[in-house]
Amino acid sequence: MEKQILELLIGLDSEVKGMKSEMKDLKSEMHARFNTVDERFNAVDEQFNAVDERFNTVDERFNAVDERFNIVDERFNSVDARFDTMEAKLDGIGNQFELTNESRINEVDFLDNKVNRLEKEIFIMKSKSKS
Repeated sequence: MEKQILELLIGLDSEVKGMKSEMKDLKSEMHARFNTVDERFNAVDEQFNAVDERFNTVDERFNAVDERFNIVDERFNSVDARFDTMEAKLDGIGNQFELTNESRINEVDFLDNKVNRLEKEIFIMKSKSKS
């Protein structure tokens, strides 16, 4: 019986050694696969970094374009201010013409009234002199 136990133990020992060998092989294979996966992730990470750099470049270009549009907008604002000034001056000139015309009309009315009064006085004086 001891012989059978010893044979069983030897068999068990060889199976354990075989399992150990398989575990080592499995461990090596898993390690190799993890290294491959890690390398792939590093490659993907590098690609994302490259894409990120490209987006940063595009962002910088858009910022430059935005700055140019701001400069153009400032120029248009200054042109608008100049046109507003010119429009105000033209309105002022128009108002001056209106005031000048109004004063001339008032002077003509004043003279017209004076002439009418003088004509009346002359008519009255002629009437008195005939009588």
